[in-house]
Amino acid sequence: MNSDLEGEKAQPGLQTGQASGPDVDSAGQIIAVTADNSSNSGAEKGDGPTGSAGGAGARRRRSLSEIFSKALDIYRDNLILIVPSLIPVAAAALGMIVLIGSVGLLAVFSGDEFAAFSAVAVFFLFLIAMFALFFLAEGLTIEMIKQATSGGRSDISAAWQSSKPRMEPLILSSLLAGIIVALGYMLFVIPGLILSFAFYFVAQAVMIDGRSGVQALRASYRFVEANLADALIVIVVSLALGAVLPAIPLIGPLASLLSLPYIYALATLLYMDGAGSVQEQGRDANTSQVPVQ
Repeated sequence: MNSDLEGEKAQPGLQTGQASGPDVDSAGQIIAVTADNSSNSGAEKGDGPTGSAGGAGARRRRSLSEIFSKALDIYRDNLILIVPSLIPVAAAALGMIVLIGSVGLLAVFSGDEFAAFSAVAVFFLFLIAMFALFFLAEGLTIEMIKQATSGGRSDISAAWQSSKPRMEPLILSSLLAGIIVALGYMLFVIPGLILSFAFYFVAQAVMIDGRSGVQALRASYRFVEANLADALIVIVVSLALGAVLPAIPLIGPLASLLSLPYIYALATLLYMDGAGSVQEQGRDANTSQVPVQ
């Protein structure tokens, strides 16, 4: 009697187990399908060696030869990159005409001492304006190079609108770097030479990373430190172009002017490739300093 009751009590359990069996199996199948879909989607996201299998799918860094070639391709496909560099040249030519004319008028209608003082003041303001225009042209060119690297075409109007908020930090950061480098050259030249290399990428730090002032100088220094060999090669080649091209008879100044977008592209491409690794090293260092609880 008791065994019959126990058997009857066991029947619902068996029925429940039979009813739940297909649910478990179907759930298992769903889980398996979901896992397969997840693995397939991960495989689809992977793009060759830079896929997401290992975590963040960082883009492969270019080699130096690829950077030199890519910079030339960008310049060739976007000849408009030369336009910002023409602005300081045109302003300098116009400014020299105005400067000479104003000094001549002052010499005619005022005393010699006042004319001399006015000429020095006007020339000083002229130099400041030329430096500002040079930095603006560099920043605008860097922004246009960023447009080209993203697969689009360089556009001056769009580049100006997107880079306008960073122009003031660019001018101030570049002037700060110039003052520090000048002081370094006054200290037996070598410190100034080292600082010139360390602060070479200040414009890229401002225009690409949004840094300003001392932060931009520090970012440029850390970038050069982390990418010393590549940075030195790019800087030396750029300086060589700036020194050799002007010496070419007849076309030297023009060739030097036309080389500016290529020089900016070299530094910008190298910085865009290497700045990410510097930031990752900084995050890794900060993570390693966090105490484990």
